[in-house]
Amino acid sequence: MSADEYEMAASQPYQTIGPAEAKELMARGAHVIDVRWPTEWQQGHIPGATLLPLSGIYAFGQALRELPLSPSQEVIFVCAVGQRSAIAAEIASLLGFQQVYNLASGMHGWLLSGYPVEQASSS
Repeated sequence: MSADEYEMAASQPYQTIGPAEAKELMARGAHVIDVRWPTEWQQGHIPGATLLPLSGIYAFGQALRELPLSPSQEVIFVCAVGQRSAIAAEIASLLGFQQVYNLASGMHGWLLSGYPVEQASSS
């Protein structure tokens, strides 16, 4: 296999998007999954997002399978800056999700864009 063939085979199984694209996908019904820790989530998250911390590959994959999502549904993964969500997007792709997106700039970019945020009440 040549270097070019290897690079094509190793291409990302998901699309990397920015906050504006994420907002458009959400308006169409895309589901947002936040993979940060609960303490990060409580400080602010995208309205309507589901918290599913990326605590390990196997545990995350199992929890993702248990969500009521269709493999053909558009799913956006978000973390603080886009690194953990990229891992989550790869796992989702391996599980058969077909329309997977990673919010490249994470919550940091979402906030800088001035988009709405919900804060969880600490109980």
